[in-house]
Amino acid sequence: MKYPGLQTAGSLMAAIFAVLMLATLSFAQSPDSASPTLRRVYADKVLRVGVNPLFKPFSFAKDGKRTGVDVEIANLLAKKLGVRAEIIVPRSFSELIPMLQADRIDIIIAGMSITFDRAKLVDFSTPYFETGLSILLNKTRAARLGISGVPNYTAMVRELAGNGKADQLVIAVTEGKAPQRIVPRFFPKATIKAFPSNEAAAQATLEGKADLMVHDEIFLKVWLKEHAKEARFRLAVLDPPFKPDYYGMAIRKGNQEFLNMLAVFNMELQANGYVGQFMNHYLPVTTRVSTRSYNINEDYYGGD
Repeated sequence: MKYPGLQTAGSLMAAIFAVLMLATLSFAQSPDSASPTLRRVYADKVLRVGVNPLFKPFSFAKDGKRTGVDVEIANLLAKKLGVRAEIIVPRSFSELIPMLQADRIDIIIAGMSITFDRAKLVDFSTPYFETGLSILLNKTRAARLGISGVPNYTAMVRELAGNGKADQLVIAVTEGKAPQRIVPRFFPKATIKAFPSNEAAAQATLEGKADLMVHDEIFLKVWLKEHAKEARFRLAVLDPPFKPDYYGMAIRKGNQEFLNMLAVFNMELQANGYVGQFMNHYLPVTTRVSTRSYNINEDYYGGD
């Protein structure tokens, strides 16, 4: 059965959508881009990318050359934009956002967690990597708290609540990284010690200067593998991560067109499995992959 009123409304909506699409396409193809960052990138044929100084396997130096997952992603993004990537390494992770705001870089691809506080200063892309905050436990130090044998965060919190030693817990974090702000929510009575780098915080935990370290799962497991000889029987990473975490690319505010392009780029990264491929260049990683599936009820009739 035909419904003239609905048909007219549908045609009108289709026409409006077509006009908007044409306007968007012509706008995107215009040299006078709506994104100041893109205008500069296209003019100079260079995408300036700020990366993490040291965060294996995402960004690190090997044989005098900067490499890692984030570097490969940056090069792929530049290629799709038709420009070259200039990789810029700050002295510390905390310098990245000020560098972006000062127009010294065009984008941050640095294993940067998407947080509300950072979103006040920059615009984040959709996530390009999903991870989680995990615990690197010093089993010797933990024994005095009665938590050396706990299998996960939930069991740890329960044990500390039962023995009344939650206020004796000492946790290592990295200065300026998301765990420094997040950990007090999950361990409100603990003493937080901040260290200048991920490696310094992990080493301090190994040396017994903290009971545990909280950081991204990938970093903790890579660090533990690389220090297996001295840390094998002293440290352990507790599975699973106790808090989801998402890495996003950050750009200056006022660049909506660039932000839209990054959303599509990140969708392609996931759809084509690029991130997993890049990760496998540096780590023998095994991930659990789940695919969302929908079942349609048998009584559904989809006819006109």
